[in-house]
Amino acid sequence: MAANPARPARPARPARLLLLVAPGEQPMFTRMNLPPFGTGVVAASLRAAGYDVDLHDLNSDLTRMWQAGEFTKADLRPFYDERAVIGYVGGAHNDFLDTFAGRLLDGKDITAADVVGISAGGDFSFLEMQSAVVVGAHIRRHYGKPIVLGGNNLDYLMQFKDAFHSWWQACITHFDAAVTGPGEDVLVELADALGGRRPLLPMVRPGVARLTGASVVRAPDAVHRILAPDFDGLRLDDYHNFVRHRPQASPRKQSTDELWNRMQLYQFPAYLSWLANETNAAQAGNGVTGKLVMPYVFNYNCPYSCAFCTESLERTKLVHATADDVIADMAGLAEKYQTPYFYLFNNYFNLRNGFVEEFASRVVLHGVDLHWSDCARFNSLTYERLALLAASGCRKLTFGLETASTTMLKIIDKRVKLTEAERVLRWCKELGIWADLEIITGLPHEDKDNFAETTDFLERNAAYINYFNVNRYFVAPKSLMGARPEAYGMRLRKFPDAYQRLLDANYRWLAEDLEFTYKPQNFRVYEFDEIGGRSAEQLAADIVPKIARLNAIQSTDFSEAWHVLSLRRDRPGRVPARFSNETIALA
Repeated sequence: MAANPARPARPARPARLLLLVAPGEQPMFTRMNLPPFGTGVVAASLRAAGYDVDLHDLNSDLTRMWQAGEFTKADLRPFYDERAVIGYVGGAHNDFLDTFAGRLLDGKDITAADVVGISAGGDFSFLEMQSAVVVGAHIRRHYGKPIVLGGNNLDYLMQFKDAFHSWWQACITHFDAAVTGPGEDVLVELADALGGRRPLLPMVRPGVARLTGASVVRAPDAVHRILAPDFDGLRLDDYHNFVRHRPQASPRKQSTDELWNRMQLYQFPAYLSWLANETNAAQAGNGVTGKLVMPYVFNYNCPYSCAFCTESLERTKLVHATADDVIADMAGLAEKYQTPYFYLFNNYFNLRNGFVEEFASRVVLHGVDLHWSDCARFNSLTYERLALLAASGCRKLTFGLETASTTMLKIIDKRVKLTEAERVLRWCKELGIWADLEIITGLPHEDKDNFAETTDFLERNAAYINYFNVNRYFVAPKSLMGARPEAYGMRLRKFPDAYQRLLDANYRWLAEDLEFTYKPQNFRVYEFDEIGGRSAEQLAADIVPKIARLNAIQSTDFSEAWHVLSLRRDRPGRVPARFSNETIALA
C-alpha cells in the first residue's frame, strides 16, 4: 500500500527542541532563587512526548555578562524603546540588539534545533518581554528556525492588547506562534507540526494568538495538566538559596541552623530573603551550602469570583491533582534535586474538600521530609486541619484578605468572615505557621472609614500576622471590575502611548540603579476616575499616605534584620521601597 505523500516522514532521530527562558532584570539586582517553573513543566511534557529538549535559562547568561562588566544598566536602553524592538523584529538593522542577543545565545546549539520555544517569563518584567522577541528575531534572522513564544507574561500582554498592539502585531506576523495560556500540550502539538512530525494544518489552537483584520484575538486557553517540572539542563547552582549546613555540629546547633533556614526561606519577606541569600553566599563552604527551593503547583483555577481578580470574569474548570500524586511529585522532586524545600504556587492549598486531611496524614504516615509554603483561604480551616498542615511541613500560609472593610468585602465579593480570619491567624501563630496577608488599597470609592477598618484589623492582629504585602489596586481587563467598570463606580482612562510610557518608567528604574523593590507597577496600564467621586490624580495623591500608614504597622523586626544584613555585606545601599513608601508612577 502506497504511503500518503501528504504526510511528512518522521525524523529518524528524536526531534530536538531548543527551549529558552528570556532574561529579566533580576540578575542585575540580586541572585536568582527559583528555577523557572512553567518552563520546567513544558520541558517535562515535551520530553514525555519523545523530544530531545535542550533547556537554557538566559538569565544565567545575563548574570555572567553582568558580572563580567560587559554592559551597564544604562546600556540596555534599546530594549526599552518600542520602535527599536518592534523594528528589529520586523527586519530593521540594529547592531546593539543583534549583538546582545548573539552574546546571550553564545554556546547554544541552535543549528541542531528543529524548533525553538522561547518563554517571555512570568514576572511582568519588560526586559523579559522585550528580550524574548529580540532573541526570537535574532534566531529567525540568522538561523531560520521556527519560533514559538510562550510564558505567563503573554497573558498579561493579551489582557492589555490594545496598549500593546504593536508588540502583538509584530509577534504574530514574524513568528510561528504565540501561546498565551498553558503550553504543556499546545507546544507539543505545535512542535510536531513545525518540526515535520505531522502536517501543519490551518486550525485554531488553544491559547494561540492571531490577527483577524487589525484585531488581536486568541482562542480559549488550553486546560492545565498537573506535571512535576523537569529542570535538567539548567545551571542549577544559579538558583541556590544559601542556607546553614553543619552536619558535624551538635544536634542542638543543627536544630538552631534549621530554624534559621526556615526563617530565611519562609518567614522573611522576599526582599529580606534575597538579602540573606546574598549575605550567606559569601560564606559558602564555611558552614553554609546552596540548596534549591522547588516551585510546584497542583491546582489551577478558582471557584470564587472576587471582582478584582482575573479569574472572576470567565469560569474555568477546576484542575486538582490527587493527594497521592502530589506527594509522589514532591517526594520525587525532593529526591532528584536533593532538597526538602518547596514554594507552592496554588490558587490556594485548601481548595478541595478533604484534601488537607488526605495530604497531611499521608505525608506524616510515610515520613516524607518536606518544608513548604502556599496560599490558603480562611474558609474551612479548623485548628485540627492547621495542626495537620504544620505536621506535614507547612511553614507559611499567605491569605488573601485584601481589605477588612465589610463594605468593600461585599463590593468585591470576597466572601471572607473577619471573625473567622482572626481565629485562623491566632491558630497559625499557636501552631508555628507563619501567616502572611495580601492587602489591597486604592479600590474605587474606598473612603477613610473603609480604610480605617483595615488598619484597625491589622493593628488588632499584629501579634499573629507575620507580614502583609501592600498592593495598590489596578484595573485588570479580564476581571469583573475591568470588564464592567461603571458597575463598580469607575470611568477608565486609557493612554495611546501606554506601552512606551511603561518602558520609559522601567528604564528610569533600571538606569538610576534603584533598589529592586522600586520596580514600577507594570500592572497599572489603565487609570480610572471615580464616578461621582475623585479623579485619577486625586486617587494617586490619596494613595501615598495610605501606603505609608500601612507600612508603619509592619513589624520592625524585618527592617532591623535588613539593616544588620546590609552591614554584614558592607554595602548598605538604598532601603527597600517598603520602608520609604516610594514608587515610580507611570508618567
